[in-house]
Amino acid sequence: MKPAHAPAHRIGVIGDSTHPRSYGHGIHLAWVGLPQAEVVALSDPDPGAHALRAAECGARRTYADHREMLAAEDLDFVSICPHYYARHAEWLHDCIAAGVKGIYVEKPMTRTLAEADAVIAAAEAAGVRIAVAHQWGRYLPNLDALRAQVRDGRIGDLQVMRGHGKCDARGGPHDVFVLGTHVFDLMRSIAGDVAWVAGQVRRNGRQLTAADIHDGPEGIGPLAGDQVFGAFGFHSGVTATFHSFADPAAATQTVGFEVWGTRGGASIRNGGAEVALYPLPAVRPQQDGARWTPIDEPVYDRHGRKLSGDAIGQRINQLVVEDLMAACAQGRDPVSNARSATAALEMAMAMFESERVQRRVAIPLATRENPFAVWKSHGRETGNGRGEG
Repeated sequence: MKPAHAPAHRIGVIGDSTHPRSYGHGIHLAWVGLPQAEVVALSDPDPGAHALRAAECGARRTYADHREMLAAEDLDFVSICPHYYARHAEWLHDCIAAGVKGIYVEKPMTRTLAEADAVIAAAEAAGVRIAVAHQWGRYLPNLDALRAQVRDGRIGDLQVMRGHGKCDARGGPHDVFVLGTHVFDLMRSIAGDVAWVAGQVRRNGRQLTAADIHDGPEGIGPLAGDQVFGAFGFHSGVTATFHSFADPAAATQTVGFEVWGTRGGASIRNGGAEVALYPLPAVRPQQDGARWTPIDEPVYDRHGRKLSGDAIGQRINQLVVEDLMAACAQGRDPVSNARSATAALEMAMAMFESERVQRRVAIPLATRENPFAVWKSHGRETGNGRGEG
């Protein structure tokens, strides 16, 4: 039984500083400053991280093992922070089994669709709600305003979206995991569910072979290639493209996409911080009177003060967990939920599967494991249906 003076919700944090970027996007700080929540414990197998990370989020106790923390603490919610994706499914299942109400997890939620399917089944059976850190696509006021203007016909009938990743040193399939799922999730929030995907993956401009497949960074699993392109058809009739290529000298704030309709367009850049509308259906040189018009909706703190800089990211994380707590109380899914995150991951995996089987693939995707792992173990399908290594 919780003491009478305890806050409404007890929070635990799972980190793993034995791998890089375990706390990179401030997932552990999401609960800080919320009067209805208190971070009571943090787990991290790296003892050198305990004091620093606990001080950052206010955790009163630290543990070297997350299972020990889950067993010892009566937790309501847990933040799963690491970019190290190999253990996401493990951590999620352990939190669900421990009886928490909700979980906030770094994206992508899992490495594979099979892992995501199993997590969703376990969470739904236990009544646990999962929020996934597609923060900017789902909670930024700029993008809420854009979606409203698209729905209201400001750019006419929606026709096509053109997206790309950061295209930095991590460009290609790695970029798809790092930032591509943000783009896919936002595309789906505008155009709805995807019906089919056609993808192409290349290495140094040439077609892939099984020898190109290697273990990807951050526990992602098998990856290959330094360039990826995907075409998507939505049930709504909208089409979209996405590309990413490796360029170590590239700018790192260009990730985003354009939305084009019959009367105009919109541009989303820099994590949704730069959003603008265009009054014509195509950009042409020396077009008199046609200018991009910014959408700049402020982000406010809980007390109505306008925020800037890093404080915006902190507040967006707060909005996610506030929504998660409300979702648990109301018996609904949070806005950025496990199923929407899985659908975004499925768009990524479908590009890889299309390259493997050399044809367009339907959604839901039949292959639920990593397509590169399937390719490595069973070969590649060619256009005539026969496999090759």
